[in-house]
Amino acid sequence: MRLIAKLKAFEAKLLAACGPHIKCSKGCSACCILESVFPVEAWNIYSTIISGGYSVRAPGRVRGRCVFLSGGECSIYECRPVICRTHGYPVMAEGRVDFCPENFKGLSSIDSGFILDLEPLNRALVSINRMFLDENRDEFFTPERIMLEDLKVRIVEVS
Repeated sequence: MRLIAKLKAFEAKLLAACGPHIKCSKGCSACCILESVFPVEAWNIYSTIISGGYSVRAPGRVRGRCVFLSGGECSIYECRPVICRTHGYPVMAEGRVDFCPENFKGLSSIDSGFILDLEPLNRALVSINRMFLDENRDEFFTPERIMLEDLKVRIVEVS
């Protein structure tokens, strides 16, 4: 998906320029509270896991935490949803810049080239999701949002 490629390029550019000021890293799961995703993102997770890219254990979770956390780490990191790819990084949302309070300590400002505008990103994701829904024939992937807990149950059932 080109959207994911663009996000990976943004992340690489951000880490190259600001890496020492970013505390988000493997093992940090403070923002891992996602409960649902668009159907196209659920399909991406599902198809990646089913194709043998990952192993997922039976559902079981800590309340208020993502069901795909395992030992405090993301068990679906390479196919994680768009929002998970932007957590902690500087994003423009509703007219203001936001980022993890653990990041960018000691910096007086962040160059605008390293701030991701969520509005066009979300528009692109909504458009991609619409196209997916037009082509999708699996009823599981038709609701407006897919609960990650339900997705994990389905994955475990077919694995």
